[in-house]
Amino acid sequence: MRRDMHLTIETVCFALIEGELQVLLVQRAAEPFAGSWALPGGDVLVDEPFDSAAQRILSESAGLWGVYLEQLYTFGDPGRDPRGRAVSITYYALMPAMSVNSGMTVARPGRGWSAAEWHRVDQLPGPLAFDHGRIVAYARWRLSQKITYTPLAFHLLSEHFTMSDLRGVYEAIVGEAYDPSNFTRQMLARWDLAPVPGARDRRSRRPARLYRYIGPREIPGGPETLDDIDIEAEPAIDPASIESETRD
Repeated sequence: MRRDMHLTIETVCFALIEGELQVLLVQRAAEPFAGSWALPGGDVLVDEPFDSAAQRILSESAGLWGVYLEQLYTFGDPGRDPRGRAVSITYYALMPAMSVNSGMTVARPGRGWSAAEWHRVDQLPGPLAFDHGRIVAYARWRLSQKITYTPLAFHLLSEHFTMSDLRGVYEAIVGEAYDPSNFTRQMLARWDLAPVPGARDRRSRRPARLYRYIGPREIPGGPETLDDIDIEAEPAIDPASIESETRD
C-alpha cells in the first residue's frame, strides 16, 4: 500500500448539449477501477499552481483547453483511494453551448484513459471510480446554487442568445420549469443584457430578439462547506462522514 500523501486534481466539466446538462467522463485503462468511468484528473507537479495544473490536466486527459475553471472543493477522506492516502483538489469547468453536430462534443482521451465521453449528469454510467460520483453530485448542487446570484449561465451560452436559450440553461441546471414572461422580466432586471440589432434566428433565419451579456464575468466566492448538504451518490471505498471533508 502506498504510504505517502498523493495530491491530484479532478475536474467536473459541464456542458449544455442539445438542451441537457452533461458531464465529461473518461474511462480508466488501469487498476484500480479499470474499465470504470471517472472524472478527468491527474497529479499536480511540485512547482505548479493549482489553476495551471487544472487546465493542463484537463487538456492532457480530454483534449479541452481554454474553458472556464473554478475551484470547487478539497476531498481527502482516508479511504477514497485503495492505493493509499490521496487528496484531490476539485474544479468545475463550463463549456459554451454545444450541439451534437458541432464537433465540439468530441473529447480525446489522453494517456491512461481508454475513452472520453459526455454523459447526462442525471444518468451517469454506473458507479464512478473512487468517490467521483459524490464529487459530481456536489458540483451539480454548487452550480445550481451559484447560477442564481452569479453570471455562470453566460459561460454556458454562445455570445449571442435568445431568452429561451438562457431559460433552458437555468431549467437544465436548477431542474425547474420557469414561466417565460416572468423569467424574461427577472433576467432583464438582474443582468446587464444588451439586444443584438439586426439579429436573425439561427434556424429559421428570421428576425429574432437576441441578447448578449455585457456585465462582468468574474465569479466571486470560494468553496463552501459540505455540512448539511444531502448528496446521494455512491460512497467512497471506506465511507466517512461529510463533516470530515476539509476546505482548501
